[in-house]
Amino acid sequence: MGIDSTANPLEEYFYIATHYYYLSAAFILLLPMVGICTNTKVGWILIQSYFYFLITNLVFPFTQTEVTDVSLSSLHSIAFFLILLSIILMNKKSINNLVYGIKKSELIPKNTIASVIGISITILLAILKR
Repeated sequence: MGIDSTANPLEEYFYIATHYYYLSAAFILLLPMVGICTNTKVGWILIQSYFYFLITNLVFPFTQTEVTDVSLSSLHSIAFFLILLSIILMNKKSINNLVYGIKKSELIPKNTIASVIGISITILLAILKR
């Protein structure tokens, strides 16, 4: 299916958004940008979901192939720990409570929601790439 001048404009938009990978990346980059601009619980969830997306997107290729290159695996390990450090920093009281207004008792449910969103985006992109 290509872009057809007689097709529904919504179908054309969906086709372009799903078949041109650079547009998908632009949509995904909107998550942390919106989260940074809104200092609410939803903004915190969007930023955290982006970090979880990065981690799952980093780990997902390693589950599919055998890792033999030491420099590549060390680079992935460093990136993994930097992203994990970002997640830990976002869960600190000085950030989550004072900036975003999230109480300590709300952290586990909010992290669960963010991880589900991040993992879902990774799975969706893996399906769309096929």
